Amino acid sequence: MSVSSVSATTQAYETTAAKTAEKKDTAAEKKAAENSAENKEVVYEKGTNKNKDSANKIYNRNSVISKLKADQQSRADSMRSLVEKLLAKQTDKFNTANSNLSTIFGQAAKNADPATIKQAQEDISEDGYWGVNKTSDRLVSMAIALAGGDTDKADEMMAAIQKGYDKATAAWGKKLPAICEQTLDATKQKMEDWKTGKTTAQDYADYLS
Repeated sequence: MSVSSVSATTQAYETTAAKTAEKKDTAAEKKAAENSAENKEVVYEKGTNKNKDSANKIYNRNSVISKLKADQQSRADSMRSLVEKLLAKQTDKFNTANSNLSTIFGQAAKNADPATIKQAQEDISEDGYWGVNKTSDRLVSMAIALAGGDTDKADEMMAAIQKGYDKATAAWGKKLPAICEQTLDATKQKMEDWKTGKTTAQDYADYLS
């Protein structure tokens, strides 16, 4: 190979290498520019009000605490209301069942026909739908549902149950029938058993489904 051929080949190689290096430099500069642009889009100026406002929207401690308190009160109010309604219904059934034995009950109960009275007596019996056992089971299942299955909320629910009983008593105007007091005692015991792990929500699956 002649000297001129070697020189030409060397020059061509150097030219190609220079162009390759230039391309690499250009690509690196472009990548750096893109990264810089992305960083500007993602990272806001440190300490600006805009960043602070954005963070507050994601997590506002006072708002979270207020919501938790509101949820707690809502659970308690719902439980209290349910207890009132169930005990009021149980009282009505008791009144009807005994309307042929006394004159202290409401006019509607006193005017009940024999078939209605008989049905009410069955309803408040030991195995009846409005009896102590089944009514307390329903109350406990409702409490478990409102507590989200969390036994740590058992005391909160028990306090609401007591308030519901007190409200029902006030609405009745005098002491509730013995069946209601027995239902309250049974409900409290079942709640205590659930709280301490003697029973589980599964034991009330028929009511929770």
